[in-house]
Amino acid sequence: MAGKEFTPAVCGASDFRRLLRDIEDRYSGAFDGLGPRALQDFKHMIDCVDEFLDLLADPRTDFRVKLMCYGELRMDVFEFRRYYARWLGSPLMERLKHEVYELLEEAVSWWGEQDVLDIMGC
Repeated sequence: MAGKEFTPAVCGASDFRRLLRDIEDRYSGAFDGLGPRALQDFKHMIDCVDEFLDLLADPRTDFRVKLMCYGELRMDVFEFRRYYARWLGSPLMERLKHEVYELLEEAVSWWGEQDVLDIMGC
């Protein structure tokens, strides 16, 4: 985990999923050490982020709905970090939160740009 810097290279949906899997791979061991329930909770959070990426890619969903879901997901990640910081420490959980937040922000920004380009007909 240590030594790997999170640097998003925004090129499309597959890159966001690859970055999400990288996050999952780096942090799974820490949650596995706490037991199966903690690892299950972590995998659930990762699945929620993955589902949000699907929502962003859905052209039928209004962007305001996507932004509301984005806000809810950020709050869920914050609460998850706060809960597990008790056992895994704040620095590790802060790094996890930062990486997930950065991924979410890049994804929302990228898909927002795509929606604008679609409206403009580019």
